[in-house]
Amino acid sequence: MGAGGDFQGYVTTCPGACVTDSSCSVETEADCVGAGGNYQGDSSTCDGACCIDFVCTEVPEVACDGIFFGVGFFCDGLSVCPREPVPWVDDLTVPSTAVPRYGEAGGNARYEFRVLSILHSLNRALSPVPMWGVNGEIPGPTIEATQGQLVTVDFVNDLRRLDAPEEYITSHLHTVMECVKGPDTYGDAARLSLRVHGIHARAEYSGHPSRTILPGQTYTYKFPNQQPAATMWYHDAAQGLTRLNNYAGIGGFYHLMSAEERYSNVPQFPSGEYYIPLFISDVALDEQGVPDYPDEIAYAFAGEFPVVNGKIWPKTELKAGKYRFTLLNAAGKRPLALSFRLEGGDVIPFHAIAADQSYYSEAVLLEELIVYPSERYDVVVDFFHHRNRDVFLVNSDATTPRISRLVRFSIEDRSGFTAAFEKDGLPQPPFIDELLSVRNRTWVLDETSSGSCGASEFSINYQSFDEVEDVVCIGDVEVWEFANAFGAVIPMHAHLVQFQVLERFPVQFTDETFEIDGARLDAEPWERGVWKDTVACPPGQVTRVIARFEDFTGPFVVDSPVMEYRDKDMKRQFVVAKCDCDNDGVSCDNTEDAWGCPSDCALTSSAFCGDGICQAGDGETCGTCARDCRNKEGSCCVSGGLCEAECIGGGFACTEVAAPVNVACGDGLCEARETAATCAVDCSAVSTNASPYKSNPAQLPTPCHNVHGHTESHHCV
Repeated sequence: MGAGGDFQGYVTTCPGACVTDSSCSVETEADCVGAGGNYQGDSSTCDGACCIDFVCTEVPEVACDGIFFGVGFFCDGLSVCPREPVPWVDDLTVPSTAVPRYGEAGGNARYEFRVLSILHSLNRALSPVPMWGVNGEIPGPTIEATQGQLVTVDFVNDLRRLDAPEEYITSHLHTVMECVKGPDTYGDAARLSLRVHGIHARAEYSGHPSRTILPGQTYTYKFPNQQPAATMWYHDAAQGLTRLNNYAGIGGFYHLMSAEERYSNVPQFPSGEYYIPLFISDVALDEQGVPDYPDEIAYAFAGEFPVVNGKIWPKTELKAGKYRFTLLNAAGKRPLALSFRLEGGDVIPFHAIAADQSYYSEAVLLEELIVYPSERYDVVVDFFHHRNRDVFLVNSDATTPRISRLVRFSIEDRSGFTAAFEKDGLPQPPFIDELLSVRNRTWVLDETSSGSCGASEFSINYQSFDEVEDVVCIGDVEVWEFANAFGAVIPMHAHLVQFQVLERFPVQFTDETFEIDGARLDAEPWERGVWKDTVACPPGQVTRVIARFEDFTGPFVVDSPVMEYRDKDMKRQFVVAKCDCDNDGVSCDNTEDAWGCPSDCALTSSAFCGDGICQAGDGETCGTCARDCRNKEGSCCVSGGLCEAECIGGGFACTEVAAPVNVACGDGLCEARETAATCAVDCSAVSTNASPYKSNPAQLPTPCHNVHGHTESHHCV
C-alpha cells in the first residue's frame, strides 16, 4: 500500500496453450475460446512428444524435426519411441476431390491421373515409407461424376525412382513372383491397369488385366456414365500384379450422382461435412515400420493393422447428429463385420441406404453389416444422443490376424445434421423379372491341385483365363450361378453389368458337377431390394444373380475381388457379342461383330508398335518394330523372331506368344492393325478412333507411326 497504488485483486489464472486447426499459442482461456481454439488448461505449454529416430523429446511442433504427436501427447518417461503404430494420433481426412484438366468436376470433364512414387506416413509413430499414390495421394482423389456426363481419364504410369526422379523405375516396389500369369511373360516390370469397379463402359475401358502400361506410358479411359447413380471405386487390375499394385497404395473413389442429387440433394441425406467416405484396407509392417508383403504369393493375405483413408487407427471429432458414411472394403482378402459401438461396447443401430449400384427400395435397419472385398455400402448413423462420448467403428470378423477398432469418433457437445431423411421410396432402376432370362450360366469356383508356382491355383469352371468360351448375345438377360466348391466364402464380381441377388441353394459336388441338396436360402437382408456388382458366394452353395448385358460388346471379365485369388487365376473372360448374323461370308455389317459372327467379321491381334511389348508371336521384330523390341539398354530383344531370355521384363517386355487381347471387327473402334480395307464398318471416316495407349516422348524412343492400322517400317526406332 505504501506505493499509493489501487489494488485490483490477485491474478487467479495463468495463460495456457491454445490449439487451433493449424497452430498452437499461449493465450488466456477467454481469448482462446473467443478465437475458436481448444484451451489446454492454465499454465499448459505447446510442447508435445517428438520422435526422431525412435528417440522421444518434448518440444513445440515448430522445433520438432521428426514426428510430432501433438500438443498434450507426452513421452511419459520413455526415452524410446514406439516402433509400432499408435492409435488415435492421426486425424481422419476425407479424400480430396479430383480437379479436371478440362471441364467441370461433376460434369463433362477430363482428368489426368498420374501414379507417382511417394513417401507416405501411415501413422505418426512411423517414418514415411515408399508407396505409390494416384496424383501423389493415398487414397487417390475422388472423381465426382453425373449420369450422362462423359468422364475421360488419362491414366499415366509416372513411377520414378525416389533417389533419381528423372529416371523411371525398372522393377516393382514389392517382390514379384515371376511364375504367375503376367509376370511369367513381363517379369517384374511395374505394369499398371486402371479398373473402375462397377463401371458400365466399353471393353477397352473396363480394366482388362492384359491392357497394361509401363512407366512412361499413358492409357486413356472414357466413361459415359450411362448407368444408375452409385459410389464405385477405382483400383489397379494388372495381370498377376493386382495384389501388389493395390497394396502399394493405388485406389480411390468414383462417385456417380444423379442430376437430382447433384443439383438439389434429393433425397435429403446428410451431405457436405456430414458425409464421410471410408476407404478401409489393412497392412502388415516389418520391424522398421515399412509395409511388408510375402515374397511368395500368399494363399490369401491379411494385414495386422487397419488402414482407413490412408492412416492406421485415425480419429476425428463429429457433431451430435446424423452422418452418412460410405463403407468400402478395399482389403485384399479380409471380410469386415462392421458396427458402431460406444466405449463400453454398446451398439448404435444404423440404416443402410445404398449398396454397390443403387439405393435400397427401403432403408434397412442394422446393428452390424458384413462387407466383403470391393463391396460398398452407404449408411446413416445418428450420434445425437451420444454427446461427449467416444464411438468406434468396429470390425468383429474373425479373420486372423484380428483387427477390431478401426476409427475413433469423438462426439462433441454441439448439434449437427438433425433433419429427418427418407427411408423408403428411394430412387432405383426397375428390377428384372427372372422370366426374361434366356439362359442359366454356371461358374464353378474351385482350386486346382497344382499350379505354375508349385502351389494350388484357383479356377472358374476348371479352365484358365485365356480359354474364352462363354459368349453372351448383346441385349440378353441371363441368370448366373456361382457354385462354390472351395472351403471359404468367395466374393465374385462381373465387369460391365449390375445384377440382383436372387437366392442361394445348398449343393453337393461330384467331381466337376453339382446337384441341389436342400431348400432355397433367401438373400441376406442387405442384399435384397438393391442392385449389386459384387456378391458373396458361401462354400457348398450356389449363389444366383440376374443381369442384362447391354450397350457394349467385347471381352469382359468375371473374377473374384480377393486379390490373391484373382492373381492366381480365379478369373475368366466372357464375350458380349452381336449375334444377328447373316453369314454371307462377304462383309461385316452393323449388326455383326467378330465375336458373334466370325464367318463375316475378322478377329485380329491387338498388338501394335508402341505398346511396349515385343510381340514376336504377332510378327514384331527389330526390323518391323525396333521401338518395342529393344530392352532398356537399347539392345535388340528379338533374334530370328524369337525372344532372348535376358530381354523378358525389365522395361520393354518380349513375348513369343500373340497379344492376349484381340481386336474385333464390328466393335465400333478402329484400333491396332485394323484398316478401312480389313474392317470398313469400324474404320470408315466417321468411326475412326486413336489407340488409348500413349507414351511419354521425353523418356521413351520416338513412337512409330500407328494410326488406324498403318504398319511400321524398319526405319521406326
